Amino acid sequence: MNIALITLFPEVFTPITKASILKRAQNKSLVKFKFVNPRDFAKDKRKTVDDKPYGGGAGMVMKVDVLHKAISSLKPKPYLVLLSASGAKFTQKKARAFSTKENLALICGHYEGVDARVENYVDEVVSIGDYVLTGGEIPAMVILDSIVRLIPGVINSKSPQDESFEKNLLEYPQYTRPEVYQKKSVPNILLTGNHQQIAEWRKDQSEKRTKKYRPDLAKSS
Repeated sequence: MNIALITLFPEVFTPITKASILKRAQNKSLVKFKFVNPRDFAKDKRKTVDDKPYGGGAGMVMKVDVLHKAISSLKPKPYLVLLSASGAKFTQKKARAFSTKENLALICGHYEGVDARVENYVDEVVSIGDYVLTGGEIPAMVILDSIVRLIPGVINSKSPQDESFEKNLLEYPQYTRPEVYQKKSVPNILLTGNHQQIAEWRKDQSEKRTKKYRPDLAKSS
């Protein structure tokens, strides 16, 4: 899988792309990252990538011409995702869909946002949550981590099957050694070795946790 990131700050991605699962995926040649800086497509000496918004208002807006040139430089044409607080909510379902793309590009906005005309050149506009961040770099990191782990061969294929948000449920509680810690014990059912009963217990716990912490998911299941 080829993932391009259009960003003014490519250096901030170094820590996560050089560690853990993302590093493993690259070492296995299952994913390749490319960084494109919009400043490289600005024509003026100052490499200007933003300007004041028409109609007035606070902040600066990233320019459509510079971003369009950055987008057009990507060959072959990838599936283009613009990261914006006003986009559709990013979900596990979207993560799975993105992980199947051979070529994917994430566009990181900054400043007050991007010229709305950029939306004409992308396939989706996505937000990771109902809050505002300084730029699209952190959302891009979230999306990278969520999709790369779903690429076949990156992690054990069974690992994602029972995770949170699969089948509209949160994952069941997990435990490991020590068996007793500060008078709190691991549930006895997990010590029985009865896999059928354990599976039933885990399903029940998933349903209870979903109703408690994410009733919105419980209603949609």
